[in-house]
Amino acid sequence: MKAAYIESYGSASKVKIGEQPKPKAARGCVLIKMKAASVNPIDWKTVKGDLKPLVKPPFPILLGNDGAGIIEELGKGVTGLGVGDEVYFRCRKADTGTYAEYFSIPVDLVAKKPSNMSFEEAASIPLVGLTVLQALKEKGGMKPDSKVLIHAGAGGVGTFAIQFAKACGAFVAATASAKRIDLLNDLGADVIIDYHTQKIEDELSDFDIVLDTLGDDVQEASYQVLKPGGVLVSIQGIPDVETMKYYGAGLMVRLVGALSNRKKQKQAAKHGVRYDYLFMKENGAQLAEIAELIEVGKIKAVIDSTYPLDQVQQAFERSMTGRSQGKIIISID
Repeated sequence: MKAAYIESYGSASKVKIGEQPKPKAARGCVLIKMKAASVNPIDWKTVKGDLKPLVKPPFPILLGNDGAGIIEELGKGVTGLGVGDEVYFRCRKADTGTYAEYFSIPVDLVAKKPSNMSFEEAASIPLVGLTVLQALKEKGGMKPDSKVLIHAGAGGVGTFAIQFAKACGAFVAATASAKRIDLLNDLGADVIIDYHTQKIEDELSDFDIVLDTLGDDVQEASYQVLKPGGVLVSIQGIPDVETMKYYGAGLMVRLVGALSNRKKQKQAAKHGVRYDYLFMKENGAQLAEIAELIEVGKIKAVIDSTYPLDQVQQAFERSMTGRSQGKIIISID
């Protein structure tokens, strides 16, 4: 089968498109004929080697972390889904390769594709959708009356997060540049902060949750926005020790993570709030929950651009600019 892969770490130019062995549907797995996949920062960070301290699979490393397609074959013991079902999913971090014509995955990580979305639209959802759900509900404890600040509201995570928080009944503020204000209004944001001309700490107060998609540069100001007992949930920076242990990181790497997170916890405590880190986990049941919101019209896909499989390099280069509006998609079929 045709697939995107790397044989060594480096720039986007290291990405190759070529033949790789077609996977089989092992016991408990389904074989999916891929239709589309999405580009996420984790994909090009894998190419650069940024994730080596945490996850270091052998070469060649097949690329792509989520996607959508049609089930072509069922492994032994599979129930609940059948051949011909249209599905979407987020794969395990140590088992990537969705930029390919076929992909095999455990059935419990798969959910039926939202019926009102194309494959390209559905492929834009899994990684960002699970990230947002786990950050806001599991880590942040979001309730219908929560006040939530979302950084980089026009990005892939941000565009989903605004819609998801609003669908759950929260009050939502988001940061963006002035040229993205119309988009964020359309997505339902209650307050939009132009980060070029406004400071969040001057405009906002008494928020319950901050979703940090940017890292250190926004954290100090974000703590000032939170009410006592509030929480900043970050998806950027060095993972916590629990995450590092889960992925088998070495002792020295875990020590660096412990020191980094202790520093962040102390910084948050000075403001009477909490810092929490999220390294999202794959979850088919949560994708089914998200699909229900999509099918009743509460969440829509926001697509920046679409590239064919043989242009993965160009798609990565677009993502690395940080200027995309919504998700970048790889069309497989």
